[in-house]
Amino acid sequence: MGQVDTLLEGATPPIFDYQAFEQIVSHAPVAISITDHKGTILFVNQTFSDITGYSFSELIGRNSSLLSYKATPRSVYENLWKTISEGNHWQGQLVNRKKCGEAYIAEISISRLSHPHGEVCYYAIHKDITERHQLITEQKNQFTMFQAVLNAAPIAIALVDSSHRVLFSNQKFSNIEKSIGQSPIDALLNSLLNDYGHDSVADFLGKKDNRYKGVYIESNEPVRERWFEYALVKTPVAASSVDSYFLPEDDDYTVIAISERTREKQLVEERRINAMKLMARDNKYVHAMQEALMGTLHQLQGPFNMIESAVRILKRTNPACPGLVAMDEAMDTALDAMQDIKLAIPERTSEAFQPVNLNQVIRDVSDISTDELLKSSSNLELILAPRLSTINGMSHRLILALKQLIDNSIDAIQAAKTSDRTIIICSYESDGEIKVIVEDSGIGIEESQRLKIFQPFFSTKPKHQTGCRGIGLSIVQQVLNEHSATINVSNSERLRGAHICLTFPISQW
Repeated sequence: MGQVDTLLEGATPPIFDYQAFEQIVSHAPVAISITDHKGTILFVNQTFSDITGYSFSELIGRNSSLLSYKATPRSVYENLWKTISEGNHWQGQLVNRKKCGEAYIAEISISRLSHPHGEVCYYAIHKDITERHQLITEQKNQFTMFQAVLNAAPIAIALVDSSHRVLFSNQKFSNIEKSIGQSPIDALLNSLLNDYGHDSVADFLGKKDNRYKGVYIESNEPVRERWFEYALVKTPVAASSVDSYFLPEDDDYTVIAISERTREKQLVEERRINAMKLMARDNKYVHAMQEALMGTLHQLQGPFNMIESAVRILKRTNPACPGLVAMDEAMDTALDAMQDIKLAIPERTSEAFQPVNLNQVIRDVSDISTDELLKSSSNLELILAPRLSTINGMSHRLILALKQLIDNSIDAIQAAKTSDRTIIICSYESDGEIKVIVEDSGIGIEESQRLKIFQPFFSTKPKHQTGCRGIGLSIVQQVLNEHSATINVSNSERLRGAHICLTFPISQW
């Protein structure tokens, strides 16, 4: 410890003796060395010897370049000496070499040490950070490989903490975020809040380790409706906060895997719409046949009753008339024929009453009417209430009725031959009732005809037109009667055509 005695000669006596100082420095857990202005080693502690593998006698009096290694660029050494020569502090990393030839990374801090006699010395503190560097490098490599594996996955994956912050994610997650214009996590949280009233993933998971959630998103992209399936897996991770050092606890992170189901949903939706088209068409034809056969029976019943009365009078006034037997046979044949017609009247498939959202009915009718709207160059606008109470109804019957109203509006627009070819359907809730309004820019309905249009076989179409006449609105009336609903017909102020208001009672469940 003679070197220290010399360096500290004339200094203010410390509160501890030099032996205590030597003990502190010699057993410090970091390597400590003191050199002169040329880099000659004057003092080292035990840790320095342990790190380098050299003994005290092998180090004292030798130049510190003894530890230099070719892996350290010359420019680093030049910067080091320039900095400390100017009296400034230098800190950085060097690749040094141990006595055994093994290279190690030293994190070094060097400062000037002023000698009472004016001599310049330097003291350095350095640590062997080789293991730390290797660990950090391995962690970076593992993260890089992990990220590569994630990016190769066919689905979007992200890890979020309890505050819904994304800790890492793959490229497909970023692609979804760009395409929908918001974070997929925000889209999930909005869906959880709207569907279940939960404002966090933790509330949704509860005590379960994993759950699934379908999320519907409206997008400004060409594909305006997107469907995603979220798989959420709870992942406990040891907390890294200082407070948990002595009392370890877990933070609940969540792994979220996202699969897009838009294409599958579109196929299912397309099949559903096609099935509804067929069902609506079949229901219309069944209803039309029912009306036609029942109308035929009604038309035949009058003449038949007159003939039957005439035969009865003839039997009383001239019972010997030879034609009475033939008349009776003809009447029996007519009765049999009318009975056959009654048996031929088709019965429509029964449908159970259940909770129905009229907004969904309107959207479905809009979808199945696309072809007719395109053919007639008509524009359908939907102005629907954000939320509607349900009604107790038969969805397919309601779809059929509303489809007839749209078809009639299209016919009216065709007849009007105007440049404005618009149909507007609105829905709203008021005073315990739900209103559905259908307006068009067609020819409108004259006030004198507003009570007749719902009668079977009455039509405002020209008689030279082909097709089913007078059946559509009778279907509407029948469906509304089944649902205890009412209909009001007037003129549209904004479109100048017909204004039809349907009023439904709200179900009390």
